[in-house]
Amino acid sequence: MAAHDNIINKAAVVAALDQEFIANFRQEYDRFAEILGLFPVEVLPAGTTLYKYSISGSLLNTTTTDGSSGSAYIEGDFIARSKYTLTKSAVGSMEFKPYAKESTGQAILKGNVENAVLRSDRKMISQLRAAILNDFFSALSSNGTGTASGDGLQAALAMADAVLGDTMETNGDEPGRIVHFVNRQDAAEYLGKAEITMQTAFGLSYLENFLGVQDVILTNKVSEGSFIVTPVENIHVYGMDFGALGNAGLSYETEELGLVGVHHDVDYDRASVTTYALRGATFLPEITDYIVKATINDATTTTA
Repeated sequence: MAAHDNIINKAAVVAALDQEFIANFRQEYDRFAEILGLFPVEVLPAGTTLYKYSISGSLLNTTTTDGSSGSAYIEGDFIARSKYTLTKSAVGSMEFKPYAKESTGQAILKGNVENAVLRSDRKMISQLRAAILNDFFSALSSNGTGTASGDGLQAALAMADAVLGDTMETNGDEPGRIVHFVNRQDAAEYLGKAEITMQTAFGLSYLENFLGVQDVILTNKVSEGSFIVTPVENIHVYGMDFGALGNAGLSYETEELGLVGVHHDVDYDRASVTTYALRGATFLPEITDYIVKATINDATTTTA
């Protein structure tokens, strides 16, 4: 006998689990991207090399054997060329990172699907998100070339913005929005004395208009007594092109940005449901000169 129309079969259940996993991840990422105004995700094939960049050089204000330039320019002379060098260094390549977890039939019977599968899926999503952020903050901490310091958090924030602004102006750029990654402990005393609205997105706490700066992200991924600033436009988000996997029969549910892929499968031999997840997302601070690492001097004595 043929199957009934509109029957809810194994494939439909698996598809529903896949779609909920993707929707939960994208909801968190989309909120984060909306708050910061991140640029669109660039989807790249696996194996594509990722680069960080630094810029050196300045306007020439002198005479040379070839001519003159700027404030030293001689009328009718050949205009000597200012030289700028863009140096790029490979920081890795686009590679997917696979994960899997298994929920047994006994666990499902005792705790139902919500507790045994969906809750652990949500935990898996949060840990995927944390892994992406850990790599991002590691790149921020290890690649920044700018430094600043100030007595207390507010002064240090102002100095860091000034250093970043000077660097970008020298290179002929100007920052749009500057995002400040600050340890929660350094902000705690100020937060206790002011009425400040805090939002949460992608596992990070976001403050707007805090101590004279616009965008502040509170996180324990920067060490206490220091913080990092960079322009929002310096944060690049890359996604993975998962298309080749489908061509080979690996049927992961993905979304158009290539941030994450997922597939749920039932295993009758083990009476279990397995969640397979792929991380395709990479957050990368691209220009190292536009990352300023700041130190808070006398962080324990703050000014009211």
